[in-house]
Amino acid sequence: MSLLFSVPSLADEDGAFCTFKGYLGYEMREGMTPSVSGHVLRVIRFDGQHGIYTAGDATLQDFQVHHMTCFEDRVEISGWANIFKRYIVSIAGKGSLQVLNFVEDPARKFDRTKDGPEPHQLAFDKPGPQPLESDDPEHKYTLLLTAWDKTVEGGVEHHKKAEILQTDFHGAVSQRVPVYETAIVETID
Repeated sequence: MSLLFSVPSLADEDGAFCTFKGYLGYEMREGMTPSVSGHVLRVIRFDGQHGIYTAGDATLQDFQVHHMTCFEDRVEISGWANIFKRYIVSIAGKGSLQVLNFVEDPARKFDRTKDGPEPHQLAFDKPGPQPLESDDPEHKYTLLLTAWDKTVEGGVEHHKKAEILQTDFHGAVSQRVPVYETAIVETID
């Protein structure tokens, strides 16, 4: 899925991600990613038998993600809206993702010294290739982050893109799946 949109600068963002052997999990939010309704955790799997494919989505309540960890059979994702929210989402099944646990804690307050580190961000991590672990003996998988700027009337358009590549051991790309793309216009006053 390739996404492109223009919005003014916003304090919130989407695109927090984590990886584990054979998959990438990332979140998207309505108002930030076109065609997304609500707040969604998406898992993209990659293996020798199926290549790169979407394993499923889990619908979440809206919140700003401050922690995200991928494990073999689950993704843990948490953060704050008005109150702390934490999800544990099973990715073990072949079908859709399943929310195993959801917690809201109005007493918990954000503390950067205790709640870090912040998750990786598709839009803000350093551009370049990031190797992904897989059991596939025939291919390598890479998360490729790219960024470029374009001067437009009245400002600068900042482009960010993330895609997963499947390559053979000679470097030839056999599959390329876009997972995230934004274009944000920064106006010059």
